[in-house]
Amino acid sequence: MKAETEAALKAIQAAMRIADSRDGADDITSKGGIDLVTAADVRCEDSIRDCLGNAFPDYPVIGEERGGTPVDDSPYWLVDPICGTRPYASGVPLYCSNIALVEGGRVTLAAIGIGGTGEMMYGESGKGAWLRTSSGDQRVRAHDASHTLWFDGRGKLAANVVRRAMLLERWFIWQFSSSIAYPYVAAGRMAGLVHCSHHLSPVHTAAGCFMTQEAGAVITNLDGGPWRFDIPGYIVAATPDLHAELREIVDRSRKEIEAES
Repeated sequence: MKAETEAALKAIQAAMRIADSRDGADDITSKGGIDLVTAADVRCEDSIRDCLGNAFPDYPVIGEERGGTPVDDSPYWLVDPICGTRPYASGVPLYCSNIALVEGGRVTLAAIGIGGTGEMMYGESGKGAWLRTSSGDQRVRAHDASHTLWFDGRGKLAANVVRRAMLLERWFIWQFSSSIAYPYVAAGRMAGLVHCSHHLSPVHTAAGCFMTQEAGAVITNLDGGPWRFDIPGYIVAATPDLHAELREIVDRSRKEIEAES
């Protein structure tokens, strides 16, 4: 395991201890609109920054709460301390902590803490996705046995995609505001996802997208092209057949919107 992966896992573990304790979860501030942040989010990010900074002081950190910018061509970290702040603040354990390392314009490793479970997932390029529990580490693979799909996003496209998927009555449809769906797909707990957001920062999704790819899932952008961590909007599926079905739903939803305008 690379030293960067070990540092990321250590940082995730420290952040999860803070988040799972719920110290600061009730100290809520609006970020504008329906977005919010808790004091726990900030504490988790500060803890992650300390861990990563001590291990790799030359790697900048770009975080959801404290910001940051890359420096020249140096590797840098993308950090979302608590993704799923809305469910977290409501006492619903659908949250995670995401760390991704970007080198040469691509994600090369990631670590994710799954809130309230003590589980962590990690992966390195070409080495698969791994789930760490109290029983040890095991490699995970995406599969579609759950027949459960996750959808997120705002606006007409997201609404049309969800409506079409529901009317097919073929899958269990989940909607919640948290990128924890990505490691769930990687671990085979969910079959796939469609993330329709066009304005989401890569701190939220870079780690999860990378992990689903390492777990063998098919991941593309909404147009079916190769995914890029810095361009939001993804279709992820455990199998090529499922991906094709989800892509068709997205395409039909777009055509419906175009016909209305």
